[in-house]
Amino acid sequence: MKVFTDQELVAAIKKGGPGRQEAIRYVYNKADLRRKVIHFVRNNQGNEDDGHDMFHEGIIVLDRNIREEKFRAESSLEGYLYSICRFLWQNQRRKKARIELKDDPSQMDQIEETTPEIQMLTDEKKNVLQRALEQLGERCKRILELWQLSYSMEEIATEMEFSSAQMARKNKYRCQQSLMKFLEEQPKWKQWLR
Repeated sequence: MKVFTDQELVAAIKKGGPGRQEAIRYVYNKADLRRKVIHFVRNNQGNEDDGHDMFHEGIIVLDRNIREEKFRAESSLEGYLYSICRFLWQNQRRKKARIELKDDPSQMDQIEETTPEIQMLTDEKKNVLQRALEQLGERCKRILELWQLSYSMEEIATEMEFSSAQMARKNKYRCQQSLMKFLEEQPKWKQWLR
C-alpha cells in the first residue's frame, strides 16, 4: 500500500473519488493509532468494541472536516484524529449519563451511568439495523453506507458506476424506500429500532 504524507492524505480526501477511498483506507489501517484509541476508551469506562466504534466514527468526522475545510493542519493528522475520537467518546459518555436531581444540593453533580441493560439494547439496535440492511442486497446496502458516510451524490455515482449524480440520488431513494417497506413488514424489527 502507498505511504501518504498528511498533505497527500488531505489533498486526496478533498479531491474525492478513488484517491479519497485509498486515503481513508490508509488512515483506517493505522493499527497503532487504532490501538491507542481503543486503549483510551477502555481506560475510560468503555470496551474494545466501543474503541473500534469510536475509531470508525472518528474517521467519518475526519473525512467530513477535511472536505468542509475545517482541518487547519495545526497538528498531525493522527493527532487530530485521536483528538476527535477522544472527544466523541467523552461526548457519548456525557449523553449516556443521566443526572439524578437530589434533594441535597451537594449531591447535584452525581451522575448515574448507563446500565448494562441500556447498552445491550443499543447494541441490539445496531445489529437489527445491520440485518435489515443485509436484506436489501449488497448494492443497496453499499449505497446507504456511502450516503451515511457523507459521500456526495457525485462520489456515490462514481463508486457505484452510475451514469450521473441524479441516478445515484434515485437509487439511494429507492433503497431507503425498500428499507422502510421491509421494516413496515417486520413490525418486531421496527419496534426494536424505535
